[in-house]
Amino acid sequence: MLRLYYYVILLFLGLSNARRFPDWLVDKVNNASQIVYLTDSNELLITNGLISRRFSFKANSFSTIEYYSHEKKSSLLRGIGPEAIVKLNGITFNVGGFIINTHGAYLNRTALNEAKPTPYPRRFTYTHYEIKDPQVPFPYSPRRGAPKDIVWPPMGKRLDVHFVRETVLVTVHYEIYDGIPLLVKWVSISSTRPTEYKLDGVVVEFLRLNMQWASPTMEVNVYSPHQGSKGYGWLDLETDEIHSSSMDWSLENQKNTPGSFQPRVVVSYKSLDMNISLEKMSIFESFKVHELLVGSSDSERKGLARKRKVRLLAPHTQENPIFFHMTSFDSKAIRNVIDQMSEVGFEMLIYSFGSGFNLETSDLNVLKKIKADVSYANSKGIEIGGYDLIALSRHVGKDWMATPEEESACFASDWTNYLFNKIFNIISYTNMTMLETDGPYSGYSCNSLKHSHHVNERDSVFWQSFYQKELYTLLRKKGIYINQPDLYFYSGGSKTGMGYNEQQYSLPRWIDMSVSRQGMYDDLINFIPTQGWMFVPLEDYQGGGAAAAFEPLKAHAKEYEWALSQYLGAGVAACYRGTRLYDSPATKSIVQKWVRFYKKYRDILTSDTVQVRRGDMQSLDSLLHVNPFSKGIKGLAMVFNPTSERIQDELILPLYYTGIKDKVLVSLEGQEFRPYTLDWDFEIEVPIDLKPISVTWILIKDS
Repeated sequence: MLRLYYYVILLFLGLSNARRFPDWLVDKVNNASQIVYLTDSNELLITNGLISRRFSFKANSFSTIEYYSHEKKSSLLRGIGPEAIVKLNGITFNVGGFIINTHGAYLNRTALNEAKPTPYPRRFTYTHYEIKDPQVPFPYSPRRGAPKDIVWPPMGKRLDVHFVRETVLVTVHYEIYDGIPLLVKWVSISSTRPTEYKLDGVVVEFLRLNMQWASPTMEVNVYSPHQGSKGYGWLDLETDEIHSSSMDWSLENQKNTPGSFQPRVVVSYKSLDMNISLEKMSIFESFKVHELLVGSSDSERKGLARKRKVRLLAPHTQENPIFFHMTSFDSKAIRNVIDQMSEVGFEMLIYSFGSGFNLETSDLNVLKKIKADVSYANSKGIEIGGYDLIALSRHVGKDWMATPEEESACFASDWTNYLFNKIFNIISYTNMTMLETDGPYSGYSCNSLKHSHHVNERDSVFWQSFYQKELYTLLRKKGIYINQPDLYFYSGGSKTGMGYNEQQYSLPRWIDMSVSRQGMYDDLINFIPTQGWMFVPLEDYQGGGAAAAFEPLKAHAKEYEWALSQYLGAGVAACYRGTRLYDSPATKSIVQKWVRFYKKYRDILTSDTVQVRRGDMQSLDSLLHVNPFSKGIKGLAMVFNPTSERIQDELILPLYYTGIKDKVLVSLEGQEFRPYTLDWDFEIEVPIDLKPISVTWILIKDS
């Protein structure tokens, strides 16, 4: 049985002659995802050749009996569990799964095949399954510099498995995608008599795991003389619920299996007392669990895997406009800086905090002024957006405040109705196409009994999260670019803060840029460059004074150029905050130089990064962009000498993730390409000779 199953997968991948298993991070894996009914064993298989999940219909149920990484030739499972758990009206029910008497330290497949499992006593009953295409929360077409070859919805397959109990229907959804070892899972619930049911909690995923797939924060066999072994972290889990989901990693001590202290993970809502009325929504949809079978403990590889997932499931985050934060609301000043932006190639203006812009204004004259400014900017090929503080630390009407928090607005009160109306009215009237929402909902509860969109404290976190995500999804459907200092990417958000805290932008310029480059380097392990913003305080910001501000620009031209090079060279947008981009022909030339560089190499600069050398301000530091699927430039390394001394050194560039196998061509700053041969570790050594406080870049392509 298993031999036939694995042979099917090998044929599926075209590996029956035992060729090297493809590395999906550097090789194109073009096999289509499939959902196959296995007649001989009465099982269902969902697979894309990289991973597979196999289900049994034994005990008149539906249960995962195998979860497998073909890349690692390793099963995730050491035991069987429910597909989901639902708590209704205070009573807990299992959904799918069955009970089998085997030792808990490992899964005895002979015993599993021969056993007669029993269903859970309090359960939903399996009825049928359906095969569909993947679903997406909003339409999307690439724009603002995003790759033109984005496929949305992503290619793959969706499996919907239906269960019923009395008048309640539970559907467990699974999605698998082509070319990535990723499975996404969620649960939906509905009832023909919704007034009779309160939903208290949902467990979306329950896995009994072998140690290598467990979180590295866990220690297994903790009573051993060696203080236990840590999980390898081969399974990377994330949810698209920012504030109310929980991933509970624990050791399962099963009384009937002595010596078995093995890992399990339960992914659920933080509260199992949510008290959500099914009457309020036709179908309750849970958050989604992203299950990425990386099969590695290496931080670089795990980071690249996460970044590939973001590009797949949140493709809008790849938009990368070069934007400017305008601190004046005066139309003359705005048009002056729009003219400058047009001259140097900037693409978006944001009415900054403190500029005098009020997103929530009802003043018709002000709205007309904004509309005219937007029209002028659009005529120059520039978009305009604006800033608003929407929830966190926002003092609004007393009836709309979260209690007992009292320092922030409740996002499930009538404040939400007010805010939605204001946002969509001003966008519609003025044609703004960007919104920066500071202080999005951050997870606090509210015990008010009078708010329109929640009943009490028990359901307040769920509904506040729901409406915050709904705002971003509605904005995304309208094509609005969204900055938000939180991780609402899968709901439609474009960008969040990267690699910094507010205080560092009050530091003296060189210290600020050094600290910022370190933080950005660290965050780029897990972020694609276009997911985050940095900050350049052209004017004084939070009291840093003349030592921190870049104005006057011509007096600080060297620092200004360094800032442009380190952010545009990383592919990361920065908030250049002030009232002008240049104040002399020299500073104009500096901005033009680096914007042209960015636009010329935009595709590779916004590709994923691998680490070369983290900055310690005592020697060279470097960051390498890689794209193994590019037909042109496959790598671009930025190299910095932040010291006061000339540095001559051999820089080791790790080129495995460029996808180049043997011979490579290397160019310094676009000059003549020279051949190199990769060593056994896919590395080359490039001679570097950099003057004090200077920057260079290296281009990499296949020979």
